[in-house]
Order: sequence, then structure tokens, then C-alpha cells
Amino acid sequence: MPHHPSHQQQHAQEAAAASLGGLVKTPTLHNDSAMTPLLKRDDDDDDAQDFRALVCKGDVLINRIRRNMFVGDVFRESDLDAAWFWDDEEDFRLSPNLRPALEELGIPHDEEDVQHVEINQNIEFEIGGREYPPTNGRYHNAYIPAGPKSTIIAQRNFSPRRLASPGQKIPALHRWSDIVWLAWSLTAGREDRSQLRYIIRENITTKLTRRMMEYIIARAEPDTDFLPWPGRLYDAARTDEGKALLATPHGVGVAYMLSDHADALGGRRYPAVCIFTAPTREEGRAERNDYYMIWELRDPTETDEMDVEREMTCRDMV
Repeated sequence: MPHHPSHQQQHAQEAAAASLGGLVKTPTLHNDSAMTPLLKRDDDDDDAQDFRALVCKGDVLINRIRRNMFVGDVFRESDLDAAWFWDDEEDFRLSPNLRPALEELGIPHDEEDVQHVEINQNIEFEIGGREYPPTNGRYHNAYIPAGPKSTIIAQRNFSPRRLASPGQKIPALHRWSDIVWLAWSLTAGREDRSQLRYIIRENITTKLTRRMMEYIIARAEPDTDFLPWPGRLYDAARTDEGKALLATPHGVGVAYMLSDHADALGGRRYPAVCIFTAPTREEGRAERNDYYMIWELRDPTETDEMDVEREMTCRDMV
């Protein structure tokens, strides 16, 4: 029997999601040139206020991880089969800007190492015995089961809540963290899924995430508009920068995955985040800057040993 969250758990999840959702804004693209400077806002106070708000929300997410609010698999494979269509896609395209990072971190990324999975909400689903039309939500990601270097690369992700029409019903299983965790468990296997080490968010276009990355980069590197690899590394448990990034749309799912699946991950894990930018290098795409996050999942000892007073780059990831 699939195990579904209790009414109290659902209420807590929905309240947390609602508190974070108000800061998510419309995505934007930069199309000026391949070396477009990072966006500069006329009103820096807005960025500072949003930064402080995200730091507070990041604190809430870290406490959620610390307390393991939900431990175990809330959803099962049967829930995925009931509302989603799984497609193993052989055509895996890796962003050229990621290759140096993967090579330095020792993450295998040849075609035979990667399983690219497209999970689409393009089938009818039931709620209370009644059928509802598909939302066309989709989660397209790459999974690399590689022992201590195991990695998920998040590529094209659009939730049912984002794509559904006003008032349209969405499946109970709809969050990125739950669906990607199920896909990772099925890909890596129950024995090896605990070895997940990295979650990579590539080609970030969401406006809020990019703006916070730009704000943090400007604070750290005031004399440059760019932050190429090896970028900067922040502890999400003990630095304001890391907490703010955790509370962006590209960090919240990581936090939920760590808190909801602590037992399957072999215990509590805390995230550190590496950020960097690069000009686009993919043929056929508009010229702009690409933004990247690499989340590293650390055990408490590794987190305690991280020297947050020192300026760190992504090469400091263990």
C-alpha cells in the first residue's frame, strides 16, 4: 500500500511551500551578448531586503533538515506509475560549461555513465476515484550512479503547479524533490541510493535565483561581473549566502529531499553550494550567461570541519 502523508504533514508541507512561494518571480533570459555582465539593479535595497528574507527562510529549511521532519519514503513507485509517464531518453546532452567541473570533481560523465530520464505528467490521473486531465508537468534529469561520486543533474524541470491552468487539479505526487528522489532510487537501487553526493542545477533561468546569485557574487567579487569556475563555495548551514541560496527555487527542493529522505540517505546530511557563471557555448542558443549551482551533500562531521571563515572555491568540495 502506498504511504501518503497525514493531514498534519500535508498542512505543514503546504504552509512551508506557501511561505517560500511568494518570492518566486517570472523567469528571464539575458540576450545581449555571450559576455553579458551580471544584472545590476537600480535599487540595491530591494536585493538586500530579498537576501535577508531568503536567509531567514534558509534558516527554517536548515532546521527542517536538522529535525528530520519527515523520515522515510512518503510516496512509492506505484504513485509514480499512477500519474506519470517514465521515458528513458538515450539522447543525453551535457552543457559544455559543466565538463571542467565534473572532471575536477571526479564525476563520470561519459554517455555510458549517465541515465537520462524524462518523467512527464501527460496522462490522466485519479483523485478520490475521479479522473482529471494531465497538467503537462515534466521533470527531465540525468542520473549518475557512481558510488561516492553519485550525482543528479537537474536539467529541465517544470512542476504541475506551475503549468496547470487556474483551478486545475494536480496529482498528490507533484513536487520535484519527491519525484526526483523516486527516480534516483529506482536508477541507483535501494542499496546504493544513499551514496548520492551532488545535485547540480544547470542553465538556471529563474529570475529570483539568478538575482540572488548576482547579489552574492557582487558582495564577494566587487571588481568583476563574472564568476567563472571554480566559482565560490558556501556552507548552507552556517553562512548567510548559503542559506539564501538554499531558499531560492533551485535550493528548496534539495532541502526537502534531505529532510524527507534522511533515513534512505544513511542519516542527516547538510548542503554546501558551489556557484559559478559562464557564457553560453551551445550551438543554436541565444547568446547569454549561464548560471550553475552544485549542491554537495555532507554529513554533519564534514559540515563541522568546513572553515566558513575562509574564502572557498568549488575546488574545496571534498
